[in-house]
Amino acid sequence: MRRATWGVVLVAALAALAVVAPAGAQNRYSFVDAAGSPLKFSKVTVKPQIACPEVRTLTTGSVSILAVDIVAAADGVPEHCRVTGSIAPEIHFEVNLPAAWNRRFYMNGNGGFAGEVPDSPPRSAIRAAALRQGFATATTNTGHDATKEPLASFTLDPQKVADYAFRAVHLTALTAKGIATRYYDRPVAFSYWDGCSTGGRQALISAQRFAGDFDGIVAGAPVLNFVDTTVAGLWNARAVADGPLTLDTMKLVADVLYAKCGPDGVIDDPRRCPFDPTRDLPKCAGVRGAGCVTESQARALKMIYGGVTRNGQPYFPGQPLGAEIAGASPIGESRSSSGWDRWLIGRDGGKSLQFAFAESFMRYMAFDKPDPSYDVKTFDFEKDPDRMGAIRRLLNATDPDLSAFRSRGGKLLMYFGWADAALSPFMAIDYYEKALATNGPGTRDFFRLFMVPGMFHCRGGVGTDRFDAMTALINWVEGGTAPESIPAARVEGDRVTRTRPLCPYPRVARYKGSGSVDDATSFACADP
Repeated sequence: MRRATWGVVLVAALAALAVVAPAGAQNRYSFVDAAGSPLKFSKVTVKPQIACPEVRTLTTGSVSILAVDIVAAADGVPEHCRVTGSIAPEIHFEVNLPAAWNRRFYMNGNGGFAGEVPDSPPRSAIRAAALRQGFATATTNTGHDATKEPLASFTLDPQKVADYAFRAVHLTALTAKGIATRYYDRPVAFSYWDGCSTGGRQALISAQRFAGDFDGIVAGAPVLNFVDTTVAGLWNARAVADGPLTLDTMKLVADVLYAKCGPDGVIDDPRRCPFDPTRDLPKCAGVRGAGCVTESQARALKMIYGGVTRNGQPYFPGQPLGAEIAGASPIGESRSSSGWDRWLIGRDGGKSLQFAFAESFMRYMAFDKPDPSYDVKTFDFEKDPDRMGAIRRLLNATDPDLSAFRSRGGKLLMYFGWADAALSPFMAIDYYEKALATNGPGTRDFFRLFMVPGMFHCRGGVGTDRFDAMTALINWVEGGTAPESIPAARVEGDRVTRTRPLCPYPRVARYKGSGSVDDATSFACADP
């Protein structure tokens, strides 16, 4: 798709999505390319066979239907039956059933420690986008309310740990599909999952544990090794405490780094960049000053890039190069800022998000008993990771055996921004390579990974972060067309400024030698 076409599609689609702050963990550009899909998503539609109020009668066993409402058509969103309910003990869910259904089911994931309400941004926009295409939709809060139990504090109740880890998504999917089947008197033909961050972890949990829940799964930036991600959060916080970093520091780092490895403004594979902060950055003579870094700052950067070590050996990968630069915010802010802003460097002397998540996890989830007063400064990187076996087995989504998902015809599309400062992109590559080894050379027939140069966490950054993974997935599941590339764009304001193809790992987009570097037609996917 040429850049001009992308501009028309994306500007209209983003207006329809009503993208506003604060943003949740989701790419949010699903269905922007739906008009170009050969399947059109809505060739055959079915009508409800019972009235919306009758859905109340579906209360049974552990499932309670709390409310049903007929929502009138507005802003391109069709009339639909909105159902809210609960699954014992405290899993709340929402199902939306359009007046003309395409027999597809779409469920989107959560962010962070979950607990969102159905209308929290961007959930309402995502719901609207799916309903416009004729999908029945569902979401869940995973068993708790984040306004009452923030971060990991909900895990004082052990049942809520299991609900958050895997139970809520699975039971909501089963319940929602059952409601749709009763409402239309037709079963769901195809089921899809779409999630990023925690939603990406939920995606992989579904493929690994509940192979029958979804026919197609989009797993964006999955925090698949949740436990060691929090260990890395503590590691990085200690590095910054010993060598305080500022946004001015990151601008200096970005200027030097991108001059070395990103001449066109994007680093397409940070592993090939020979950057060393202790060698390549100008050093301050004595106290900290402008245009230089102190020895302690250089060591802190080296520690963050190098990753967690135990007993002198690498344990968990570090932060890849590329997120230092100022780019579009992934959290809905209008101003451009370093990818390290908030995630690794707290604002106004406050905690970084990595540290806040890690601290709450260690206090409430990590060990055998919650301890809200636990001092994370006492965490022992040599010994304490071995104390978290129980929560690893419950929460992590690291099992590479996808044979059950594969055997039932499932398709898995995973993506990760190379400039993600919230989570390590190396997790995705490590998992994909282990899946290849476990599932054999035919793995690419059902599982593909797309690395996104320059993209921050789920979206934003300096790369092409607007891409429609969901339409590509649907064409793969229903049409048998595996994605050899996914068109992607960078949008600034209301203008498309760059298009590039995203390529299935390990392939990368390579310049053909002529044409604009801002036009996707000048690039082709090639082996590295």
